Amino acid sequence: MPNQYDGAWTIVATTAQGPCSANTSYHVQIKDSDASIPGEEVDIDGGVSTGGAVQATITSGTNKVPISGSLDAKGGGSGTWHTSGGLIGCTGSWRAKRSG
Repeated sequence: MPNQYDGAWTIVATTAQGPCSANTSYHVQIKDSDASIPGEEVDIDGGVSTGGAVQATITSGTNKVPISGSLDAKGGGSGTWHTSGGLIGCTGSWRAKRSG
């Protein structure tokens, strides 16, 4: 049975603290609760629960970015993120909207 959150989403990550990009937009594909960013050298470990809770770690090279938050059935969502294990320390928030 497909997850109600499956499909295309646009995620906008905003940096609150640290030298990371102020706003970064990602086009994320969710399938069977697993998230991926097509065409990007990025690995997403984790995903969305059937209740909409988001728990994942995004890995790009040596940078790890744990994220948490939630999506809702109306096609929106939000949460927080922080960098981990890299040389640069940043924290921020993200907002999601269904794009497909």
